[in-house]
Amino acid sequence: MLKKILRFFTFFLAFLLLLFVSLFTIPTEESEEERAVIFQETMTNLKELNFDYQRDTNKILKIGWAKRNISPTEKSPFAGYGLARSRSAKLHDSLFVRAVAFENGKEKAVVIAFDLMLAPPLVIKKLSEKLPELGLKRENLFFTATHTHHGIGGWADGLVGIFIAGGYEGKITENIVNQTFKAIKEAQKNLQKSTVHFGQADAPEYVSSRLHEDNSLLDTKVRYLIIRQKEGKKACLFSYSAHATCTDGLLEEFGRDYAGEAVDYLEKERTAQKQVFDFAMFSAGTVASHTPKDFGLHNYEWTRHIGQGIAKKIEISGDTNKYSKSNTLFIRQLKIPVGETNLRITPNIKLRNWAFQSLYPCTEIYISILKIGNILWLGMPCDFSGEFMPHLTQLAEKQDTKLIITSFNGAYMGYVTPDKYYHQVHYETMEMNWLGKKGDTFSKMVEAIILSASKDN
Repeated sequence: MLKKILRFFTFFLAFLLLLFVSLFTIPTEESEEERAVIFQETMTNLKELNFDYQRDTNKILKIGWAKRNISPTEKSPFAGYGLARSRSAKLHDSLFVRAVAFENGKEKAVVIAFDLMLAPPLVIKKLSEKLPELGLKRENLFFTATHTHHGIGGWADGLVGIFIAGGYEGKITENIVNQTFKAIKEAQKNLQKSTVHFGQADAPEYVSSRLHEDNSLLDTKVRYLIIRQKEGKKACLFSYSAHATCTDGLLEEFGRDYAGEAVDYLEKERTAQKQVFDFAMFSAGTVASHTPKDFGLHNYEWTRHIGQGIAKKIEISGDTNKYSKSNTLFIRQLKIPVGETNLRITPNIKLRNWAFQSLYPCTEIYISILKIGNILWLGMPCDFSGEFMPHLTQLAEKQDTKLIITSFNGAYMGYVTPDKYYHQVHYETMEMNWLGKKGDTFSKMVEAIILSASKDN
């Protein structure tokens, strides 16, 4: 009997060892040659995008906007913080999908922002099937998200979907798809001749680093577009780098975090004058390793303090009535080769590539490219680090280009941070670094996009 028990445990341990070896391996950094191959393949893809830089001064830029409510109407899962929270139907503030449509007679583009943790790939896939009804293709859409960690879940399937978004629920997913479709349709109906102004304001008092103590390396800018329609209505599209994590992570209430406070403040009617903006949209900026500065509150007071503070920066800066006279509009997607994935559970153990892809099959990624006049807006397939921004902004300014970079473009693949942090033991640089040591390579890709897209300036 003892021999049978020992034999059983021997086979069981051998099975566990075999399973471990089949699922995990030792991390290997890509060589310079491997990174060069990925970069060159991306540059080939960039050349094939065939940017059309010809200005047509006879074209008229038209812009319209709309929003639709996507708040839960019954108990629903949250997205963010894993499975730490149960289902809830309690709302602190409503969740929306917002759409801004652009047309110039030659090109069409629609910017979409979800009050969700990210732009869900499954939602985008289902939405794309309905776009021909609106005269659009997937390539016409530019996705962003507020990155609230108190948004609704239920929009991701598979095992990873359970941890990211509380699993898949068809009713929730279909509602987000349908409301997004309606928002786009309404935005198209509201198209009017419009002009666009780019502005920025410095807001270092609201953001800190999660990786180190040197806040001088951070992206502290509030970047915004002010749109003025011919009939006088105004919209503000803006971004900021701090994570939308001001609210207590375990609080079981749906809400938009500081982004919601900022949007509501900009849209709020003042006592002495008409509302400053008829419409506002927030998009999470370069948020990797950027956390909201802790004022010791971690509640709705903190959320309100940061959100309204950012909104006031925009209000004070204003539009200065300097609107772009260019009607250039184009939208593209630059496909990025993934290579071997690199999810590390310890500094010396990583999940094998096949195992990662079986858990998370969404491994086709791209950089979204939208140009409006001399404004270049890039959407990244990740939490993209703001520490890349000072250099990239400086490069863009030399090309007379106004640069905005946002995260969560609908093809999510973890965090992308500077290579110098690759060996730092932190969830951003290990468990959530799915692409490996490719941060500096991504920065070089963005440099190339800036130079290519700025030829018309």
